[in-house]
Amino acid sequence: MGSFALASGVPAALEKAVKGARQDAAKDEKALRSAVRQPDARQPDVLFIVAEDLQACLSCYGNPICKTPNLDALAARGLRFDLAYCQYPLCNPTRSSLLTGLRPETTQVFGNELDWNERLKPGSTLPEYFRANGYETMRAGKIFHSGNQGRVFSDKSRWDRVVEEREGLPERKLRKVSPLRHLYESIPAEQRAKVYDQRAWAWGPVDVEDIDTADGAIAEQAVRILSQKRDKPLFLALGFHEPHLPLFAPKRHFDMYPPDKIPLPDYPENDLDDVPADARYGLANHKAFTPEKRREAIAAYYACVSNMDAAVGRALDALKRSGREDNTIVIFWGDHGFNLGEHLLWQKMCLFEESCRPPLIIAAPGVTKPGSVCHRVVEFIDTFPTLADLCGLKIPEGLEAISMVPLLKTPARPWKKGAFTSKGKGTSIRTERWRYTEWGGPDKAELYDHQSDPREIMNLAGDPKHKDTAAELSRLLHGGWKTCLPERT
Repeated sequence: MGSFALASGVPAALEKAVKGARQDAAKDEKALRSAVRQPDARQPDVLFIVAEDLQACLSCYGNPICKTPNLDALAARGLRFDLAYCQYPLCNPTRSSLLTGLRPETTQVFGNELDWNERLKPGSTLPEYFRANGYETMRAGKIFHSGNQGRVFSDKSRWDRVVEEREGLPERKLRKVSPLRHLYESIPAEQRAKVYDQRAWAWGPVDVEDIDTADGAIAEQAVRILSQKRDKPLFLALGFHEPHLPLFAPKRHFDMYPPDKIPLPDYPENDLDDVPADARYGLANHKAFTPEKRREAIAAYYACVSNMDAAVGRALDALKRSGREDNTIVIFWGDHGFNLGEHLLWQKMCLFEESCRPPLIIAAPGVTKPGSVCHRVVEFIDTFPTLADLCGLKIPEGLEAISMVPLLKTPARPWKKGAFTSKGKGTSIRTERWRYTEWGGPDKAELYDHQSDPREIMNLAGDPKHKDTAAELSRLLHGGWKTCLPERT
């Protein structure tokens, strides 16, 4: 419990009342700790890993160019989800949702500018839940949204310990390799700084050691933490920054991706003409790109993904050396996806597949079968109850999510009818075959058949042949998440 000093001259009655409140609070904390089951020696650890703005471009997801050997190895010893969907294609809302097991409509966290502490009650989040159940909770890197426009959203009270990226590490040595590229290089730097896309769309290699990158530093902190002996089970969260804009990574990763070898997404220039006006996202970035710069930007994105993969690999190697790998649940996820020219878009905040479907891999010893793949539709929000269930802990009441443990054990079993992703006025439901999106109502809708059109090019919402399908998906969408829950078996 925190302590505070009373100012001089405070009335004795008030001082007595404050001391009484302290004693009551101490009793409440003692009661809370005695109410939860104390973990035994074999209680599993949890290694909780997230990357920012990560499209499902890992090689284990079928990308023939992007190289991710360490995450491929994790998938080879766990379960890869092919149809996993975030609840919101933006950092703050989707992280707040996953870390509470509550939908964005409930948390009311819809943008990056809101301090999520104003919405997420003390004690309501995943790390706090594990701490209350006897775990030592630690994080390095970004787990909750960390701030916006110079404001810091502090999460230190939510963990036992927050390890800063450069804590105990040598001073960073940066030697940038010039010239770095800017998408909007014709605009003066001081003007670019005023508009996010104009300043963020930059890329290039940097001549540094891995430990001098943000993700390399987080990996080093993980190595140090995992090498320590501890008496309590560990919940360690690692929040890697790559491949978030701007796209800077060590030169050796850029050398893996010659831009002239990078294919460009092939979408018609009128691709967005058949979607509602609310869904016609800005095309400023696409128009600013030349074909040469598009290839460079995709190559830079892949370089950053490979840099992140190398950092994850260092953490996983440290876990193996610790001797706890066989009793550690490892989960890797991207907070949301990112469009790299698909639909002429170079951004997140889209209700297309590339922004809504990030990677999700879970390796749970004794539960997941090595190298297994799940083709059922799942939602990221189910992470909270799933981890609780895997660790033998009681799932908190009031979550808007369910445990995926039955699916981890039997990936082919029937599961949810659909997954929900929202953004602004738009809400999208993804089934195993269809994506259906409404922008305020069925009169402003999109419908894509992933069986015949996996790139979501042909909007079938107005096609009379698919009237019944659109009506049924609209019913599911308006019925909410409970209408899509799997049947009890």
